[in-house]
Amino acid sequence: MTGPAPNGGTNSVIVAIPTHNAGRQFSKVLESLQSQTVRAVRTLVIDSGSTDETVELARNRGCEVIAIKRADFNHGSARNLAVANTNTEFVVFLTQDAVPADEHMIAELIKPMRADPSIAICYGRQLPWSDAHPLERFAREFNYPPQSILKTKSQIATLGLRTFFCSNCCSAVRRSTFNELGGFENNVIANEDMLFAAKAILHDYFVYYASAARVYHSHRYSLPRIWKRYFNIGRFFADNRVLLRQGDLKGYGLEMLKAGIRTFWQERTPYYIAALLMQSVVKGIACKLGWYYQLLSGRKRNEPL
Repeated sequence: MTGPAPNGGTNSVIVAIPTHNAGRQFSKVLESLQSQTVRAVRTLVIDSGSTDETVELARNRGCEVIAIKRADFNHGSARNLAVANTNTEFVVFLTQDAVPADEHMIAELIKPMRADPSIAICYGRQLPWSDAHPLERFAREFNYPPQSILKTKSQIATLGLRTFFCSNCCSAVRRSTFNELGGFENNVIANEDMLFAAKAILHDYFVYYASAARVYHSHRYSLPRIWKRYFNIGRFFADNRVLLRQGDLKGYGLEMLKAGIRTFWQERTPYYIAALLMQSVVKGIACKLGWYYQLLSGRKRNEPL
């Protein structure tokens, strides 16, 4: 597939899902998409060399599969490829393990964008699975509260980096605005969604958090996995230091830590406070080392947004 399909049009939607050995949750994702009140005209799966049943499952469920090499995958370019293969007005992005919580997920995700053409990207709420670890449950509740919010340039002074917070785990873009802004950055180490949201806001577009667009999505990350994730986040911010001029990364981390301590103290679970402190130390050190690694590697940092 090398170009946009002919079907589509104003207010129509496609869903794009990058995959690699998607696992057991993927079947639930595709099943839930089939019961949405707003049905996607197409579901595109951008698969990077799966060796399990992912591709077969996707095709059996009526998805179109775009195959790329594993070595060619990154989060920005895979999603850009999906957008390049459609002419619909809206593109909904999901991850392979984000299961829509109800049949209204797509409808609630694109409703704000239909009402306000200044919204460049809208992202949904991530609910923890019932067996999620308490630290993971807290993180989901902290980053994805029950209240929706419209984020604009005027809120940078009060929200700081949280103004740009966004997640492609469950999101939607207006294709025309997405193309105008140049899409996601290719080859970015992490946070392609945050970078696009920042670019949109700094160009006077809006970002919307739609709490009614809900997916189940949480992880049981080990400390080594957390280390790797935050090492890459440190690399990301070293490459995109312009974002740190808009807000304080340390301040965001401290705010989350304080909120976690309050939560677990009120729940009378002080052992989770100790776990939260240990996890925060790991995140902070990994992020700082990733920052210095990227600076010392001599790579050219990205141009201002």
